[in-house]
Amino acid sequence: MSQLIIGHVSENSTKIWVRGVANNESTVALTAHITLKSDFQNITQNLTIYKHDNFIGVFEFTDLNPADSGFFRVMYMVEVVFKDIARVPIGGYGRGSFNTVPRVNYPVNFLLASNFLQRNTDDAKRVFKNLSNIRKVDRPSFIINAGNQIYIDAPSQKTPIQADLYKRKYNEAWKTREASEFLGRIANYSAINDHELYFKYANDTEYDFKPASYYLMEALPAYQSYQHLKNPHPYGIKKLYYNYNYAGNAFFVMDVRTERYQFGKRQMIGSEQMEDFKNWLLGNKDLPKFVVTAVPFAAIKETYFSEYWSSETYLKQKEEILHFIKVNSIGKLVFLTGQGNASLHSTITIKKGNEEPLVIHELMCGALSHYEAAFCNYDDFVWQQRNRAADLDYEHKIQSGSGEKDPAVMSVSFENGVLNYKAYSTRHIMDEDEVPPIILSGSIKFN
Repeated sequence: MSQLIIGHVSENSTKIWVRGVANNESTVALTAHITLKSDFQNITQNLTIYKHDNFIGVFEFTDLNPADSGFFRVMYMVEVVFKDIARVPIGGYGRGSFNTVPRVNYPVNFLLASNFLQRNTDDAKRVFKNLSNIRKVDRPSFIINAGNQIYIDAPSQKTPIQADLYKRKYNEAWKTREASEFLGRIANYSAINDHELYFKYANDTEYDFKPASYYLMEALPAYQSYQHLKNPHPYGIKKLYYNYNYAGNAFFVMDVRTERYQFGKRQMIGSEQMEDFKNWLLGNKDLPKFVVTAVPFAAIKETYFSEYWSSETYLKQKEEILHFIKVNSIGKLVFLTGQGNASLHSTITIKKGNEEPLVIHELMCGALSHYEAAFCNYDDFVWQQRNRAADLDYEHKIQSGSGEKDPAVMSVSFENGVLNYKAYSTRHIMDEDEVPPIILSGSIKFN
């Protein structure tokens, strides 16, 4: 199925991701005829996409009109028509829409999702139908996919996992009409996690008698073309971490997988990413800041403990970040995560002697879809724990959580210093324009 997906959107640019389908095996190239229309502009571009790239391509439109104030929002309609080498339409097309980003401070609304394990087409239809219904009501500007949009290792494979299987998994996840309807009408951002590589991936381990480097080599081409091409690349295309701003709010999306080592180095992220992250924290000190980490930074879980920032393996790096935050008095900071398969609001409170403590928040969304509700392991989370280290005294606490073991997506809004969040269940398919039930909600006030 041909497809169009909205990628990164800024004040005056957008990335449009397209995938065409050839009519016969001999076709080596197609032309994607992409048109953007608004009340003020009509722009057309032709993008050549090739068979060796799975007929995938991204075109970045620039010089678009920003939305200048809360009273005026620019909407662009997008259409792509696929043509053969003779520029004759071959029947495939895609449609979508997006708003540019305001140049002034503006309320930000977005969705947080992770862990889309689909058993069949019905799973995809249910999840994307629910997401579309939520989009129509809450009107989020973008969705952050905090890892695991595919599960390469589930169900288990009887043959060796190779590059083509990663591509097939993405095609299966996004092939429904419901997926196209949602992904074409909201900006999409992605972070990489283990199931897009292999379960519990780290660079210094082996899986099924193959080194981690084997899976990295097989997986990265598909991740790059299906996901990372849509993201912004301020540190270069080869770096899977990145940052972007939305109307006075700063976002940093971490890569907590491809730089991970369990032994020896014992790191979650590399030294270069750590330095870039610290510079980003300082450069956006006065802004509300959101950090996307595909594994929880604050939350502590007794099962699969080695996967989280709080494990003994990665605790040194976590406390390096916390110490940096303390020394530089960095506030207005929220971590966004998935993987925990539960809907939670957690905090880390950093003591500062006689000064006001620093409070860091973390929002975790439940899995979009899972084989078994039991995977949620909600009861395995540690609800409160105090840690003391050299020059660092901090306390972790779960502020609120949902006892429902439902798959979920989280809707987040931030305006005038107040952040509101709602976790919607994605367990059941809803009627047209009916939103799913809310299983967790709350608010955070920034000073």
